[in-house]
Amino acid sequence: MGVQSVIDLWAERTEALRQLPDGEYVIVFENRGASIGATISHPHGQIYAFDHVPARPATALRASWQSDTDPGDRLICENNGWRVYCDNAAVYPVSIRIAPVERIADLVSMSNADRAVLASTLVNVFAALEELFDEPLPYMMWLNQAPRTSGDWPDAWFNIEIVSPWRASGLPRYIAGVEVATGEYFNPVDPADVAARLRALI
Repeated sequence: MGVQSVIDLWAERTEALRQLPDGEYVIVFENRGASIGATISHPHGQIYAFDHVPARPATALRASWQSDTDPGDRLICENNGWRVYCDNAAVYPVSIRIAPVERIADLVSMSNADRAVLASTLVNVFAALEELFDEPLPYMMWLNQAPRTSGDWPDAWFNIEIVSPWRASGLPRYIAGVEVATGEYFNPVDPADVAARLRALI
C-alpha cells in the first residue's frame, strides 16, 4: 500500500466517523518510539472521533490558524502547493508543520492531486527525519482538520504536525514543572537550526 492509499483511507475513515452521532471531531495520529510512550516498535497509527472539538484544535480554529506565509530560515521545503517548515516557539526540539499554501479544510475535501503531492511530501520529510540522527527518531504525528460542523469554522486550514522530544541522538528534552505550570515553554533548540539540517537532507 502506497502512502497516497493510506491518505485515501484516512479520508474515508474521517468521512465515516463523522456520520456517527458523536463524530464531531476526527483526529488521525501516528507514534513511533519508546521515549514517547509507544509500546510497539514500528510506526503505528490510530484514528479517534470525539463528540466535541478538543481544546487545542479549538484554540487554533478560533484563532483562524493558517499556514506561515513567510517562515524564512525555518522553511524546510515547498512542493507543488505544500509548505514544510519548523514551527516558531515550538514546545519540542523537532516540531514540523506540513500545510497547503492555499486553504484546504480537511482530508475529505482534498483533491486527488493534492493527496498525491501530500504523499510525496510525507515520504521526503520522513526520509530526512530518518537521517537527522544516527538512530531512528521517535516521533508523534497528527492531522489537524476541520470539525464535522465545518460551517462553524469557515477558516479551518488542514495541516500536519510532526514532533519529537529528541534534542540530540538519544537525548530527550524534558519539560520542566514551571513550563507545565505556566504554559510557557523553553525549547533549547533553535527551529532554524533544525530546518537547516533537514533542508540539507531533502
